Amino acid sequence: MLPFESRGSPDSSNLDSVFETFSDDQRRQLLCHLSESSDGTATVDELRDVLDGDSRRTETRLRHVHLPHLESLSLVEYDERSETVRYRENPLLEELLDCCFEHRTPRDE
Repeated sequence: MLPFESRGSPDSSNLDSVFETFSDDQRRQLLCHLSESSDGTATVDELRDVLDGDSRRTETRLRHVHLPHLESLSLVEYDERSETVRYRENPLLEELLDCCFEHRTPRDE
């Protein structure tokens, strides 16, 4: 069972996956953007812009680190051919995102 699908008490490996996902500010930004978009989809270019614009390093991390990580947890579906990312709605994830962004200070933004 994936960590964000768990209904019972999560085991330590599930908690590790959840914390690893939320430990990265860029992943939190991506998930927040996708969860708030009207149809839950975005292009890779759009997501790159959400992070910092046209940095090659950012795009590389997006394609080779963040999207594979989020896809492995079934939080997104990434179609490499169309370069489209679709958010998979998840109530637990959205509660956690709300908590993360609720406690941000102006310095964090």
